[in-house]
Amino acid sequence: MSSSLSAEIVTTGTEILLGEIVDTNAAWMAQQLREAGVNLYYKTTVGDNEARVRGVIELGLSRSDAIIVSGGLGPTVDDITRQAIANATGCPLELHQGALQTLQERFARFGVAMTDNNRQQAYIPRGATIIENPVGTAPGFIVETEQGRAVIAVPGVPREMKHLMTESVLPYLRARLGHAAIIRRRVLHTIGIGESSIDDQIGDLMTAANPSVGLAAHTAQVDIRITARAANAAEAEALIDQLEETVRQRLGPYIFSTEAEETIELVVARMLRARGATLALLESNTSGQIATRLASALAEQNPLAAAWSWDTEELPSAFTLPAAVEPFSADGVGMLAERVRDAGRATLGVAVMGSSGEDEGIYGQRRGETWIAIADAHQVTTHRYGFGGRDEYSQVRLGNQVLMLLWRMFEQP
Repeated sequence: MSSSLSAEIVTTGTEILLGEIVDTNAAWMAQQLREAGVNLYYKTTVGDNEARVRGVIELGLSRSDAIIVSGGLGPTVDDITRQAIANATGCPLELHQGALQTLQERFARFGVAMTDNNRQQAYIPRGATIIENPVGTAPGFIVETEQGRAVIAVPGVPREMKHLMTESVLPYLRARLGHAAIIRRRVLHTIGIGESSIDDQIGDLMTAANPSVGLAAHTAQVDIRITARAANAAEAEALIDQLEETVRQRLGPYIFSTEAEETIELVVARMLRARGATLALLESNTSGQIATRLASALAEQNPLAAAWSWDTEELPSAFTLPAAVEPFSADGVGMLAERVRDAGRATLGVAVMGSSGEDEGIYGQRRGETWIAIADAHQVTTHRYGFGGRDEYSQVRLGNQVLMLLWRMFEQP
């Protein structure tokens, strides 16, 4: 029994290594290990080469309590996991009569002739514990070393892997832990602050082991992950609650959600709906992407009253500004936001006017500049950002700026 258990996952297969198929096994296994309270520190993908698979397993045995190897247990020449594990652990392969008999009975039951190469699936390392596979032909096995480490082999076929993990591997690992340990995680979604600034604010919290804090940067948005390990879910959640409170004391104004899959556009769309508010949008260099994000967030109750794209659609005559007013300016974008609100008969009007990052254009917009204005029934607020562009990153970044401004407007008391 151990108060903690470290593990790593090794997925084998040249087709996975080269990206021909997506490795869904490792993600599913990682989730199950987390729920079981096992500390997962490494995930490795290696091609169908015995020497390289053996090397990865040997490295794993030097640093982890358990190595779970998925794949390479079939009957073909490139199924080399058994041999690699045998060589890495010093336990030579031996024909397991019980496994062979089970294999023969299964082929007989299916009325299929068993070819000689299928016998390979009945060879396991000396002293290993067989893991029965009632949903496939290749059994799994567990090799325990003299140092107390374990190498666990399961098939790569997802259906078979999941069955063996659920019925045998996870109970085995829980038994080694000796108690009902569990790991819980919470994600704090932030917006309007960069990864380096977050690190500067909570870097001291990121050195703790339990609960631990980590960052995951996305395009123009950063997540803060809090992970806790405890004997049960309630204790783990209590640890997370305590640390989250500390994080919020420092970064509260930037945290918009703790729901795992919740996006900023979904939060804003819900706020609009809750207040009975509607939104009209005019976008230039974001090419309608903000409208698309909001519309898809709550498709069944679209909070958009109207949306226009500056460059690609015929605009209402009301959007024509006086000759002395430049659209790409504080006055111009503010005037447009009001006219958009009125034309769309909406509660709020938003105008996003920015440079394309190319030439200056007919309105003389300055390269690398975007103006955003929000107009409600009482006031117009304008914001200038020192970047433009029509590339995907710029559009996501500017979209997040607009959505952040709306979120903060609704969050104000």
